[in-house]
Amino acid sequence: MKTLNAQPLDLNLSACQLGEGIHWDAPTLSLWWVDITGKRIHRYATASGNHRSWPVSKEVSFVFPNADGKILVGLSNGVYVFDPETGEERPLALLDLPADHRLNDGKLDPSGRLWVGTINTSADPSETAGLYLLRGDRLEEVEGGYTNANGKAWSADAGLMFHADTGRETIWVYDYSNDEGVVTNKRVFTKTSKGSPDGLEADSDGNLYAAIFGGSRVDIFSPRGDLVGRVDLPVPNVTSCCLGGAGRKRLFITTAFDGLSPEARRKAPMSGHVFQAHIEG
Repeated sequence: MKTLNAQPLDLNLSACQLGEGIHWDAPTLSLWWVDITGKRIHRYATASGNHRSWPVSKEVSFVFPNADGKILVGLSNGVYVFDPETGEERPLALLDLPADHRLNDGKLDPSGRLWVGTINTSADPSETAGLYLLRGDRLEEVEGGYTNANGKAWSADAGLMFHADTGRETIWVYDYSNDEGVVTNKRVFTKTSKGSPDGLEADSDGNLYAAIFGGSRVDIFSPRGDLVGRVDLPVPNVTSCCLGGAGRKRLFITTAFDGLSPEARRKAPMSGHVFQAHIEG
């Protein structure tokens, strides 16, 4: 099994309390991510090192730039279009969620459809969160019964969808109809140990990368679900990852210091920073 080590992207950047939702924007060679608890959107230009950030009114869990300069974002109660020039948050699709629930990880499928999970953040969460698909101006529930419907990814041929069920330490896989945005034939892809699966990413060879919250690593699984590698990080709470850079050979990773005691933060002072690792092959 190959083991890689991740390095900080830029220690001049402020640490995020709950960094999440990292996304590579190839046309601008930029990284986007969010600080959920800090209610802030981040953009980093990898060529120049230029960093910008924007505050938002609610907890923000994902961000996708549009060609018109606006940004598709997930705030705690729904999907919005954010204007970085004016700060306007225009609601696109809202959810009437129970107390202690909010939107969580969101991901665009190969055809650009937005899939969204929710999370029950209470101390003793019940299985009242779900998996949603944005269709027009409404979020349509596809599956319920989760405490934390988390990361998503698709195979290179768009025939499979992966979904991280953080509460059950399970990654599910479905057959995926990219023409219609429909999942079928749900089954277990793999189960994790010593940490819970969070954000997901897939490469062109069929491998799946899973950020392991509480595990100080990103696990790499073969198309069959076998553990074939890992990326080690010097922080415990690893939250999301994406491939980018030339040939998509750099893995960018967000982390969090949320929930860490002062002693734990002293032992892992880079918690909350963005990391990167060169993927071999």
